This record gives sequence, C-alpha cells and structure tokens, in this order.
Amino acid sequence: MSEMRLARTVLSVDEINQMVTRVADEINEVLVDVERPVFIGVMKGAYMWMADLMRAMNREIELDYIDVSSYVGDQSTGHITIQRDLKVDLSGRTVVILDEVVDSGLTLRYLKADFEARGAKKVYVAVATDKRHSASAGGITPDFIGAHVPDEFLVGYGMDYNEYYRGLPYVAVLELSE
Repeated sequence: MSEMRLARTVLSVDEINQMVTRVADEINEVLVDVERPVFIGVMKGAYMWMADLMRAMNREIELDYIDVSSYVGDQSTGHITIQRDLKVDLSGRTVVILDEVVDSGLTLRYLKADFEARGAKKVYVAVATDKRHSASAGGITPDFIGAHVPDEFLVGYGMDYNEYYRGLPYVAVLELSE
C-alpha cells in the first residue's frame, strides 16, 4: 500500500462553516417559494455537507440519498453504477443534489438528467467544493458552490482515499508515495 501524508490544509473548519452558512442562505433565497424541497445527498461523501446544510437551512426539507460509484481507488471508471437508489418520488418536486466535490462532472451530470427523467420539477446542484478550472467543465454547472479548490487529490469533509480520511472536519491535499 502507498504511504499517505496530509500535505496541507485547503479549507479549514472555520472556512467550511462560513461556506455552509453562505450556501444555505443562497439556497434559501432561491427556494423561498418552494414549500418543501428534496435534498438528495450523493453518498458516501456528501454526508457532512448534507448535515451541515440542513442545520443551517432552518426550514422543512425532505431528505434522501443515493449511492453511486464511478471510482475505484483514485481513478474514475467513466461509468456510473447505482449502488442504492432513492426512496422518495421526485414527480413534480424541487430537488437539490448535494455532493462534496465536482471534478469531472460525470456523476452530477448523470444524476441531474436522471432526476429530471423521473419527473422532478426543477433540479439544482449544490457542491461543497469545485476542482474544475471552468464553471461548465464536464457539462454541468453547479447552482451553488461552497469553494473553488485546487485540482489535487483532496480528503476530508466527506472526501476519502480508499475510505481513509473521510471524517476529517477540514479539507486537505493527500500525497501518496510508494
């Protein structure tokens, strides 16, 4: 196994708290007339982002999650596999997809199209971190972005390397060496 080392912090706990408050305010402003939006977390990584946003929203939200996979280790396979599907009916509902990171955009683009095909009235995307250099790279433009981060291998705040470091309360760059 490779040796792992946390190289540097990209987002501190305080910076994450500030971004959560800002994004919650942005979502509340956009969804002011939506009675009860559906928040869908992309598991496993979105759980911290989802919990923090829900606490900061101060309104009624229906919650579900979907477990999809497009990675093996640190490599994207380019193929989306649904491991656990939604329980909630999306017909006529306003949905906010929550994910901890957007890099290639493959997963979020797939899920947005899928949820629209399931009859969602409107689908928004809220990501904690965006690693892309262009706002629409990968064919998806998140509606709400917590922070722009470097395109490096990141861990913490839901992001992991083979299930290591997911629970860190901050975001850091992971360096691997043989």
